[in-house]
Amino acid sequence: MTKPIAIILGEPNSIASEIIFKSWIKKKKIKHHPCIVIGNYNLLYRHLKYFKFNLKLKLIEKNFKSENLKGTAIPVINIKYKQKKIFEKISKKSNKFIFNCFSESLYLLQQNKILGIINGPVSKETLLNKKFNGITEFIAHKIGYHNKATMLIYSKNFSVTPITTHIPVKKNIFRIKC
Repeated sequence: MTKPIAIILGEPNSIASEIIFKSWIKKKKIKHHPCIVIGNYNLLYRHLKYFKFNLKLKLIEKNFKSENLKGTAIPVINIKYKQKKIFEKISKKSNKFIFNCFSESLYLLQQNKILGIINGPVSKETLLNKKFNGITEFIAHKIGYHNKATMLIYSKNFSVTPITTHIPVKKNIFRIKC
């Protein structure tokens, strides 16, 4: 089985779902690994209708098989979350949901079911509460790589790994040691 890449919805009140839907439409033009979305199925469905995309969702279980990923529908592993309005103001209300999405993706990585993860936008101010500089450091902490995080920004023609992660430029100069 070709392992899929998991896309974590992230903040449900951000542009994450729109990015996922637009990317799904364009993915037909690019050869890539299969993808799954980890988020709330019902909220994604409501967003799909709101943005008027001609796409379908497919609910899959976390013990999915490769045949579950075939077809044009977006495979979604459902994470429980209730929200009355289709979009609400970004707040701490969604934190548990976002952390549950990350936990599910890290579990799937540990079980060797997925190749990697891509996370949707999150509000560092409301989610991380100044405990971590960013999601990269949060994930490193969750998997036991404290203070050993790095990012890779990659494309076919260009790749870069920043010296530091999620630190404002004016503070970087004092952290770099030669």
